[in-house]
Amino acid sequence: MGRLAAALACVGLAATAGADQAVLRLPASLAARLGETSRWGTVVGVEEGVGSAVVTLTQTLRPLGHVPTWPLPDPAGCGDPEAVAVDPRVDGAMPAALQARPGESALAVVEAVVRYVSNAVTADERDTGAQDAVSVLQRRRGRCSGRANAAVGLLRRLGLPARVVHGVLLAEGGARLHRWGEVWLGEVGWVPFDPGVAVGAVSVRYLPAALAEAEVAALTVESVNEEGFASLPVRGGLRVVPAVGVTLHFRAAEPGERLFAVLTAPDGSRWARLGVGGVRFDALIPGAYRLQWVPRDGRGRAATLRLTETREISVTLANSGG
Repeated sequence: MGRLAAALACVGLAATAGADQAVLRLPASLAARLGETSRWGTVVGVEEGVGSAVVTLTQTLRPLGHVPTWPLPDPAGCGDPEAVAVDPRVDGAMPAALQARPGESALAVVEAVVRYVSNAVTADERDTGAQDAVSVLQRRRGRCSGRANAAVGLLRRLGLPARVVHGVLLAEGGARLHRWGEVWLGEVGWVPFDPGVAVGAVSVRYLPAALAEAEVAALTVESVNEEGFASLPVRGGLRVVPAVGVTLHFRAAEPGERLFAVLTAPDGSRWARLGVGGVRFDALIPGAYRLQWVPRDGRGRAATLRLTETREISVTLANSGG
């Protein structure tokens, strides 16, 4: 038991908090307007100083959970009447390929719409044309606001509540105004998307705040870590958060053997498990993980695993070897 205790101390028994994170500095008056909020799993924290404040965006990605099938039973349940308002002109711009099937996952419908806009509408921040959904779909060109409007218009036409998000995209050395969207998926709630980028999540670089250009110019981006987001699987050019995560079963070499294991996620999050005969980790996002384990001989071992979208994986851990 002495060797096991020493190994546990080396590995670290308690799970530690790790996540994608962005840190920026801005005037205190502007930070007061942001406040401390949480949206799509991203927590905005504000630490005020003299004349300026440090804002930290922290995001831990998890599977979406129980996504409803299409059509949604009660779209009005989203609580936002504007999000269900359909522009009748969208019918004329609705592509025949976008046909949702009853019983299909609503997330799959969202993914199809966002992918269509990503491929059919060229991103052009210098575009001077109208940026409403119909104009952008007909012209097949638009700024970030136009592409967000196009996806929102198509989603509403398919009975999925959606709305445009006004915010800021953080980049090394600065930031710029940006528009993306979010769609309501019943019990899952509001889920973000950005044409050409992702469905189900956006990077920690996305700050949902309606700011003026002069205010954005006052932001200083100090650091960004988005390893968790970057590890998401890419389908058709979009990073997609799965509805159901991966379950990992680690089995000890002997049925009655005590096993201690620590799993480190791509974003640095860590979870510890102690069990007899094996341990289990649930609801994992695909990506590269590091496993550390201590079998009965008390000698710590480690391995790297790359998880795909396979639902369940079982691995038997050896008592000896690297």
